[in-house]
Amino acid sequence: MYHLDRPMYLMGYLANQSRVYLIDKEFNVIGYTLLLSLIEYKTLVMRGDLESANEILPSIPKTQYNSVAHFLESRGMLEEALEIATDADYKFDLAVQLGKLEVAKAIAVEAQSESKWKQLGELAMSTGKLEASEECLLQAKDLSGLLLLYSSLGDAEGVEKLASLAKEHGKNNVAFLCLFMLGKLEDCIQLLVDSNRIPEAALMARSYLPSKVSEIVAIWRKDLSKVNPKAADSLADPAEYPNLFEDWQVALTVEQNVASQRGHYPSADEYLNHAEKSDTTLVEAFKRMQVIDEEEPVEALDENGEPDEEVMETEENVDEAVQVDTDQPEETVLVNGNEVLTQHDE
Repeated sequence: MYHLDRPMYLMGYLANQSRVYLIDKEFNVIGYTLLLSLIEYKTLVMRGDLESANEILPSIPKTQYNSVAHFLESRGMLEEALEIATDADYKFDLAVQLGKLEVAKAIAVEAQSESKWKQLGELAMSTGKLEASEECLLQAKDLSGLLLLYSSLGDAEGVEKLASLAKEHGKNNVAFLCLFMLGKLEDCIQLLVDSNRIPEAALMARSYLPSKVSEIVAIWRKDLSKVNPKAADSLADPAEYPNLFEDWQVALTVEQNVASQRGHYPSADEYLNHAEKSDTTLVEAFKRMQVIDEEEPVEALDENGEPDEEVMETEENVDEAVQVDTDQPEETVLVNGNEVLTQHDE
């Protein structure tokens, strides 16, 4: 019933007060509340006689109900503990353990606690109740959880709303990821500039929007000149020194070609069709395409579009051309590697 921190001795029990009195070696008297009804209830529960225990329960003061609930929880009787518990936080924890989302949600609505909404959202997500999970994560302002949810569902509209919400709350990392997944590269670069991450903005422009590099480099120079003018002057602008930027013209061409595709969002079930393409850059693919176009042999085709057998036979015969060895005497000719004697005209 109670844990004592030192040896004590029993003095007696007053039934009208429901208290037991103890004394220690220094003659300090301490009283503890000890309800007979509570002892009887716990005894019946441990014997497995729940029907008789429930009959005694109304005689236990409600101030002791949480203690009874903790006892039932320790016995693995979570359902019964949830029904008896009166503390909202404790009931919420029991409801989460039991997976009772509606009970937990009702407590979260009343408490308006972000931590409870977040915990409830994770529970809803783990049980596949995605709509309930979205509502809970929005209430909890759990932007990272919403990013996981929307990106897993391929919900472009949800990702776009999340980008705006993240900007409002100053969560630039989440906002950047949302904009990047949506292909809004201009907004990504602008977000980096607004966050005073100008070098990162320049590097991103070099990788994804080469046409913006000169603009960002100018901003970078202006910002860096306040600290180190010499370093600012050393920044190279591709408009002035295109030779310092590898495959610069190819990158500009690729940017123009793929610009129209950035607003296209494939559905999540098409992932396997695109998974193997993630290791190849667009510049590499464009250059490889050019090489293939230049080296692709032109086969002789007949009028039906099939290889022309006569032309192929002619090509094979050409491969077997007669070779003449000029080091041999005039009357000797090498035909396919065999010596053949010829007659001189007299």
